[in-house]
Amino acid sequence: MRPILPVAATALSLALVALASLLFTGPSNAQSTTNIEVDNFYFCDSSHQGPDNPPCDTTVNVGDTVTWNVTTGPHTITQCDDSFTTCPPTGGFDSGTKNSGESFSQTFTTAGTFAYHCNIHPTMMRGRITVMAAQASGSPTATAAGTANPTASAAATAAPTSAGTTTPAASRTAAAVPTTGGDPGDDGAGWLSLLAIAGGTVLIAGGSLAFGLLRRRTA
Repeated sequence: MRPILPVAATALSLALVALASLLFTGPSNAQSTTNIEVDNFYFCDSSHQGPDNPPCDTTVNVGDTVTWNVTTGPHTITQCDDSFTTCPPTGGFDSGTKNSGESFSQTFTTAGTFAYHCNIHPTMMRGRITVMAAQASGSPTATAAGTANPTASAAATAAPTSAGTTTPAASRTAAAVPTTGGDPGDDGAGWLSLLAIAGGTVLIAGGSLAFGLLRRRTA
C-alpha cells in the first residue's frame, strides 16, 4: 500500500502556492506625471495665449503630479480662485518666479478644479487643472457554501470510487470575483477572507482525494 501522507502534503503545498499567488497579486493604482509647457505667453501651447483664448485645461487623477516646464521665462505658476481674481488663495500653490530651463511640480491629493495663472502676465497666461476622484471599489466577498451563484467559481473535487463504495462529498465553495477600481483605500480584509476560503477549498479537496485513495487501496 502506498502511503497517503505524501498526497495530503502535495495538497497542502498547492494550497500554500495558491494563497501566496492571491496575496501578492492585486489591483495597483499607478500615479503619473503630466507635463505642461510654459512659454511666452502661454501654458500648454500658443492656442491658449491671450485673454481671448480659453485657458489651458488639463485633467488628471487624484495622486497625480503636474510639472510645468519653463521654456522661456520669467513666469510664475500661481493658483487662483475660479474667477482668477485672488492669486493665490489661502493655502494655494505658488511657484515663485521661474526662469528659462526651470520647472515647478504640484501633486494633487484632492479632487476638484484648480485655476492658475502667471503673476507676471495675469491676463495672457491662464490654465485649469481638473482632478478626478478615484473610483470606489468593492471589497471581495465570499458566497456561503451551497448557495447558487452563477457568477462565482465553484470548486468541487470528487474522490475516485470503487464498486459499492460511497463517494465522500466534495466541498463546494463559491467566491465572488473581486471588483477592482484602483482604490488604494482598500483595507485588505476582503482579500484575506477570499484567501482563507480558497485555501480551505484546496485542503478539503486534497483530503477527499487522500481518503478516496486509501479506501481504494483497502477495498
